[in-house]
Amino acid sequence: MMLPMIDADQGYPVFRFINDAHSEVADLVFGTISGFGDGLVVALLCAVLMLFSLRLGVASMLSFLLSGLLAQLLKRLFDMPRPPAVLEHVHVLGHVLTSHSFPSGHATSDGSMIVAALLFWSLRDWRSWLVALLFLFAAIGRIYGGVHFPLDVGVGLLLGAGTMLFCHYWSKRWAVDAWQHSSWSWKAPLLLVVILASVLGLGYHIQPSTAEPLTLLLPLLALW
Repeated sequence: MMLPMIDADQGYPVFRFINDAHSEVADLVFGTISGFGDGLVVALLCAVLMLFSLRLGVASMLSFLLSGLLAQLLKRLFDMPRPPAVLEHVHVLGHVLTSHSFPSGHATSDGSMIVAALLFWSLRDWRSWLVALLFLFAAIGRIYGGVHFPLDVGVGLLLGAGTMLFCHYWSKRWAVDAWQHSSWSWKAPLLLVVILASVLGLGYHIQPSTAEPLTLLLPLLALW
C-alpha cells in the first residue's frame, strides 16, 4: 500500500519569498540563529533548564527526545525531497541536503523550546516571548537556508510544541518533590551540562555549519 504523497512545494511562494530575500547580513543572522535548533544545542539547553526547574527541564529533555524520534520516523516514512533537489537557484546556507525533508527536525526541537520558554517564565513575561521568537526565527532560518519547505517547518513546530505540552502535563504526576531531597537532583543535571558543553565545544560539527560560533559561545555560557 503506497503512502499518500505530500505536496511539499505547496508553500512555494512563501519559500521563495523567504529564501530569495538573502543578503550578507541576513546570512549572518539566520546562519547563526538557525543553529539553536541543532540537537546537541537543544539537549544542552534542556540540561541547563534542569538546574533552574527540574520538572520542566526533564520534561523538555523528554520532549526533545520523543519529538525528535517521531520526526525521524516521519522523515523515513515519507522521504520527501528538499528544496535543492526539486528547485533551481536555491540559496543554501551550509551543506546542500536533498532528502528526508518532511518534517524539519530542527523546527521540531524549536517547537519544544518555544513552549518550554513560555512555561518557564509566563505569558506576561517579555523574556518568554523573546526566547520564543528566537526559536521561531531559528525555525524560519531552515527555510531561509534552503533546506526545508514551509510545510516541513510548520509541521515540525507543531510536532515539537504538542509533544512539549504533553510531556509538561505528564510531568505533573512525577514525584519531583522527592527528587529534590537528593543531592543528585542538581549533581546529575550539572554533570550532564558539563558533558554536553564539552562535546559541543570540542570539535562538534553543528548543523547548519554556518552556526559554528555557537559551539564556542554556548559552552562558555553554560559553564559560567
